[in-house]
Amino acid sequence: MAVSACTPKENPVTPVEEKLEVTPSSLTFSPDGTQVEQVKVTASGKWTVTVSNSWIQPSPASGSGDATVSVSAAYNASAERNGKMTFKLGSLTREVAVKQSGDTSGEAKDVVPAPAAFDGTKRASTTYQLLIYSFADSDGDGIGDFKGIESKLDYLDEMGVTALWLSPAHPTSSYHAYDVNDYYSLNPLYAVGEHTAEKAEADFKDLIAAAHAKNIQIYMDYVLNHSGKNNAWFKEAVSNASSPYRDYYFISSNPSSDYKKFPMLTGTNYDSGEWKKISGGAPKMKISKTDEAVKSGSSKWNIWLWKEGGNGSAVKFVDNGDGTLYLIVEMNGKYGLLVRPEDNWNAKFGAGSGNPTEGSVYNLVSEGGDMWFTGSGRYRIELTDTNVESLYYMGCFSDWMPDLNYGDVNSAQDNACFKDLAASADKWINMGVDGLRLDAVKHICGGISSYNHASNRVLLKKWYDRINETYKKSHSGNIFMVAEEWDDHGSTEKYYYQSLTSCFEFGFGSLVSAALNDQNGLNLASTVKGFVSDHKAQREDAITSFFLTNHDQNRWADWIGRNVAKEKQAAAILLTVPDKPFIYQGEELGYYGVKDNGDEYVRTPIMWDKAGKDCAKKGVENKVDSKMLTSNISVEAQKADAGSLLNVYQSWSRLRNTYPALAAGEISEHATLNKSNTGAKTIAAWYMTAGSQKLLVIHNVGAQSKSVTISDSLTKPIALLGTASVAGKTLTLGGNSSVVFEL
Repeated sequence: MAVSACTPKENPVTPVEEKLEVTPSSLTFSPDGTQVEQVKVTASGKWTVTVSNSWIQPSPASGSGDATVSVSAAYNASAERNGKMTFKLGSLTREVAVKQSGDTSGEAKDVVPAPAAFDGTKRASTTYQLLIYSFADSDGDGIGDFKGIESKLDYLDEMGVTALWLSPAHPTSSYHAYDVNDYYSLNPLYAVGEHTAEKAEADFKDLIAAAHAKNIQIYMDYVLNHSGKNNAWFKEAVSNASSPYRDYYFISSNPSSDYKKFPMLTGTNYDSGEWKKISGGAPKMKISKTDEAVKSGSSKWNIWLWKEGGNGSAVKFVDNGDGTLYLIVEMNGKYGLLVRPEDNWNAKFGAGSGNPTEGSVYNLVSEGGDMWFTGSGRYRIELTDTNVESLYYMGCFSDWMPDLNYGDVNSAQDNACFKDLAASADKWINMGVDGLRLDAVKHICGGISSYNHASNRVLLKKWYDRINETYKKSHSGNIFMVAEEWDDHGSTEKYYYQSLTSCFEFGFGSLVSAALNDQNGLNLASTVKGFVSDHKAQREDAITSFFLTNHDQNRWADWIGRNVAKEKQAAAILLTVPDKPFIYQGEELGYYGVKDNGDEYVRTPIMWDKAGKDCAKKGVENKVDSKMLTSNISVEAQKADAGSLLNVYQSWSRLRNTYPALAAGEISEHATLNKSNTGAKTIAAWYMTAGSQKLLVIHNVGAQSKSVTISDSLTKPIALLGTASVAGKTLTLGGNSSVVFEL
C-alpha cells in the first residue's frame, strides 16, 4: 500500500556511547592495614565495583558519573596476596590489580620514635614549684634569691615549663616564709646587694620581665589562713584594744564561750589547743640610774636580760603589791631586754617604737621585738600597769601564725581584713604576677580539727572574683588560681572548683605510686579521666592541677623506694595526662628525703654543679642530707648523661609542648586496654585527642616485659621510655617502659 504523504516518518534514536575509565590500574599496599589509596572513576552513567577478595575494601562500591573511590586493605599477617577490583558500567568492565605484602617474618622490630621537631612554641601549661630560699643563690650568701631564679631561667625553659610557682616571697620570721609579716612587701633576704625591701622589689620586677620574655608566667604563694606573729597588724591588734586591726584576728578573753560569736567559725568546733594565750594591754617600763643594791624578787614577772653577743638569764621583779614592780641590775655595755609574765611563757613584751632610754617611760608592746639598752653601772628597772587582762588568739597551725578573720563570709568583700589582703594582691598583679597559689584553704573557716567547707567556698569565690577584677583590667582571660585543698577528691575537693579555677589533685600522686608499687595500671586512665570530669562538672573552665609530691610531703623518690626506673616512668605519666602538671624542685633530679627530722629535708637546695659551690644550703638552715647531695645528682652531671632522670623530664616535656593532643587534649580510655582487661594489668593505656590529632599513650608499670595485641596503628611512634618492639599488631613493652604513638 502506498504511503500517504501525510504519514509522519519515524526518527532514528542515536545510541549513547558508554564510557568507563579508572586510574590507576594497579594498587600496592603495606601489611599494616592503615594505608588508604584513591582510584579515579570517569563514567558516563551508573557503575559498580566488585572485589575478588574481602580484604580489599573500596568505598563507595557504586556510583554514577565521575567519582573517587577510597581503597584500603585489611591487615595482612600472612604471605603476599593479590586480588583485583572490577568496575562495571553496562557492557564495559575495567580492572584494577591489587597487591599487598604480608608480615610473615614474625620478628619483632624495635620501636624507634620519630617525633615532630619542636618549633619553639610552648603549648603545654607545665608549672615548676620552686622554693625561693633554696633554689638558686646568686650572691654567695647561701640563701636563694630572685636574681638566682632569673639566672636559671634557661634551665627552666629547657624543661619546657610555662609557669613558676614561687614559695611565699613576703618578709617572714621563718625560713619557709608561711608566716607573712607584710603582704605589701618582699623579703629583703631575696635581694642581691643591698638587702632592702626596695631592692627586693626591683629584683622581683626584673625576674617577672625576664620570665615573661621566655613565655614563663609567675605565680605567687598567698597565705589567706593566717599571718605571721610579727606582722604589724597582729602586734597592734594585741597591744591596743581599740585598734581596727583587732578585728583582723580572732581575739577573745574567753574563747570557749566567745567562739560562736565569730561568724567565720559557724559550723565548726572549739578546740582549746588552737587558741594561744596572750596578755591584753601592755606594761610601761622605766630605766633609771641608781645607787641601790642589786636586787631581784619572786613575782610572776621577769625580764630576760642578755649582753650583746652573750647568753641571757631571767631576772624576777619585786612585786610592790599595787601593780608596780621593780628590780636592780648591774649593766656594763649593750644589753637586750624582753619582759615576760611567767604564767604565760608564750607571751612577751618588747620593742614598739625605738628603744628605751634612761629616765624615760617606755611603752612596751605585746609580741614586740628585742629591746636594746646601753649603760654602765647600776640601774632600777620599773614596771607599771602590769594588771593586764589575759587574752587568747586563734592560731590553729601554731602560736606564731595567728588566724585571719574576714567576718561574715557572705559579706567578706566589705570586710577590712579582706580588703587589705586584696589590695596587697592587687599590687603584685599590677606588677605582672600571673596567678596565685592559695595555702591551706580548707582551714580558713575553722581550724585544724574542724572546718566549714561551705563557708570556705563562699569566701574563696569572693576572693577569686575580687582579684580577677584587677587581673582582667590588663588581661583578656581570667587569672589562674590554684588552691591547696588537701582532702579526699570525691567528698570535698572537687566542690572547691565552684569557687576557683583549680585545686591540686592530691589523689594523683597516691594513684601513680600505687600503680608503680603494685605493678597494676588498670585504673590509671579511668581515675584520671574521672578527676577531670568531676571538676569540669563544677565549672566548664576547670583545670586539674596534677602533681606527684610537694614541699609538705616526703619526697616522691621515697614513695617508690628510690627506684630510678619508676621515677622516670612517673615523669612520663605526669607529662602524658591532661590539664596542668606541676614539677616540684629537685624531683627532676631524683631528690629523696623524709620529714622525720624536719621539713627542711624535703626542701633541699638545687645542686647546680658537681662541686656544689652555689648550693643555697643556708636557705634551709644548712639542714641537708650530704649523702644525697653528691656530684652525681647535680644538674651538671645529669645534663651530660643522656639517660638521666633530668633528660627524661626535658624530653617528655618537649614532647608535650610539641603535640597539642598532649598539651591541651582530652583523655579517653582505650577500647581494650582498660580497667576490664585483667589479663594485662600492668598496662595503662589511654588516648589524648585535640582536634584531628589523636595519640595513643601506653605505659607498662610492671617490672617485667609485657606483650599486648592492639588494633591501633603502631607505625608512628613519637616517644619512648625504656624499650619497646612491634611484631604485626603485637606490642611488647619492657619493664617500666612507656611509648606514645600518633594515630
